[in-house]
Amino acid sequence: MQLRDLLAHPALGLRLLHAGSAPDALDRPVRWVYTTDLIDPARYLSGGELVISGLVWRRKPADTERFVAAVAGAGAVALAAGEAVFHGIPDDLVDACRRHDLPLLAVPEEVSFAAVTELVVGALTAARGDRLALTLGRQRRLLSAVAGGLELAFTANAPSTPTG
Repeated sequence: MQLRDLLAHPALGLRLLHAGSAPDALDRPVRWVYTTDLIDPARYLSGGELVISGLVWRRKPADTERFVAAVAGAGAVALAAGEAVFHGIPDDLVDACRRHDLPLLAVPEEVSFAAVTELVVGALTAARGDRLALTLGRQRRLLSAVAGGLELAFTANAPSTPTG
């Protein structure tokens, strides 16, 4: 699933607050979802995640730089910030995401993080299933071709039986 697909899902009502400077920033694939309110979640990220946060870690505006630097530095694809705690997204968070070139999505108060997570995980699971089905189909065709070749080889090398 790409960020663009997530934003296009009407039931979530996500808003893009910063797209990132790269022209293809919204085409980045989301590898997984990680929900956190740790001030420095970097050690739990491996890159490619959509990080979702309720912003509970933010006690003062200076906390924002530390959090965004950690998330961006760990290779997250984007930050989805919940609007419930501050009834909106603080300007310093938008500014920090711009400085670190981290795409920022606003999650409306009425949308649960579980709904966002379920959508992403469902799309990832479906894509993995499609890839598995494709791989199994290729494997079956290969085995059929090998079996057909073996049958042909055995038939060609079989001793002829005299007919009477």
